[in-house]
This record gives sequence, structure tokens and C-alpha cells, in this order.
Amino acid sequence: MKTMLIFTDFSENAFRAAEYGAFVAGSLQIERIILYSAYQALLVGTDLPNSYIKNSQEIYLETMENLGLLHDRVKTMTDGKIKVDMVAEETTLPGTINNFMKTEGVDIAVMGVSGKAGIEKLLLGSTTSKMIEASDVPVLIVPKETPIGHKFNSIIFTTDLKDATVVPVHQLYKFLDAFPVPVRVVNVESPAKDSRFDINTKEAITDLHKIFAKYNAAFDYLDDRDIVDTVLDYADRYEASMIIMVPKKQGFFASIFNKSISKKLAYHSNIPMLSLPPLMTEKRE
Repeated sequence: MKTMLIFTDFSENAFRAAEYGAFVAGSLQIERIILYSAYQALLVGTDLPNSYIKNSQEIYLETMENLGLLHDRVKTMTDGKIKVDMVAEETTLPGTINNFMKTEGVDIAVMGVSGKAGIEKLLLGSTTSKMIEASDVPVLIVPKETPIGHKFNSIIFTTDLKDATVVPVHQLYKFLDAFPVPVRVVNVESPAKDSRFDINTKEAITDLHKIFAKYNAAFDYLDDRDIVDTVLDYADRYEASMIIMVPKKQGFFASIFNKSISKKLAYHSNIPMLSLPPLMTEKRE
């Protein structure tokens, strides 16, 4: 990996995401960090005559000033060894961000969530969920309470066992090689929907074992109706430093962003989550 894009709205969550991105940049062999902020023209004031609309140039200058402060912070955390650029654009996310990331050669995007929504929106931010669905590159979501500077203990990969051929193995290996810690693969299914003996599921399990063979990963298959809670409890039990998943529109990751479990997510909010964009493959018959 060479280029990391860090999104910021200058909230405390976004600052934590930037700090964490700077922390892992060395292990990922990042050479360049882009600090990126999307902004919009805002109506300032009331309906009174003295109300006015901040023009784009004013907002751009304010945004660049804030980016400059963050730039110094990130530069210090990386000991000046990584080039740090700043970009402010008048747009909304995800918008045309994939075009921007392709042009700039971005390998990974890092983001927190909007600090304006408070703890009830922790990991449930609409911009974050839209980016997860839209991004063509891996997205690392950094919760507010993620500790900085702690060594990695283990990595959890969670799967629904539907189709292992969608796993972007090349990208996955970059992360597993960067953090040589024990790897655990976990699948949680409701007892009423257990499909592990289906032929397609058996093929997916076989494929996953091949994918993770070089890392001597441990595999666990758990039964529980509450998939989200079970995975998070599992990650907590093994002191996971990161949860990796390949989201699908209506899959496990979507359930995290749509289900109202903010209190429990807040309890487990020190675990970053890495979303890998699924490969486009033909569905098995």
C-alpha cells in the first residue's frame, strides 16, 4: 500500500480516526496520506436581513485552515516520514469519491463518524454507511474509543459463508501480513437457519480454509439468533484489535449499521472495523 485517504469533518471522532490512521500507516507501508474534507455552502443566521450565505471561498479557506492544524498533528505522529497532503472539496459523500480515489491511487480510506450525532449514532452514521457501500477501496472505520499505540493482539474475520469467492484475497493479505497476529474466522448463524450442510456452504468453507491456510487461522462456527452481539462478544473474548469483513448490501455488516444497538456497540467501541469491497463474481448455481 502507498496512499491512505483520511476523511475528516473535524469532529472528535474524526480526529481519533486520523490519529489511528497515522498509527497504522507505518505497518501498512504508507508513503502518502491525504487529509480530505467535504464541505457545503451553509446558510448562516436567520430570516432577518443580516442573514447571509457563506460563499464557497470562505468555507474553503476555513476548511483548509482546519486541515492545516490536522496536518501538523498527523505529521508529528508519523515523525515526518510520510508525505501529508490536504484536499477540501465542495461536495457530499460519497459523491464522486471513487473517481477521486482512483485518480490519486488511494489504497485505503480511514474514517470515524460524524461527531454531531453523539453516541446514539456511534458506528451508525449515514455518511459512514454510505461510504461502506460505495467505496471501491478498503474502508477502516475507527470508533471513538479506539486506543492509540496499543500492540495488535488478534484479528477477527467474520463471514456469512455465502460465497468466499467475493473475498478480495490480495487486499486481505496486505492487512494480515502487516499485522502478524493470530487470525480467527467466525461464522454465526441462527439455529433456525443453519445452512452449513448445504453444498454451496461446504464449498465456501473449503474456500475459506484455503484462503487462510498460510495464516494458520482458527475457525469457529457459532449458533445464536443475535449475530451482531455474538460476533462482538467473540471479538471481545479474544481481545481482537480489528474485525475484518466483506459487506453485502443486506448482509451482516448492513445489520450493524441499520440495527438499533448503539449502547452495545458503544461498549465494544474500541475495536476498529475494516470493510473490504467484495469482488464481483458470478453467483454459483
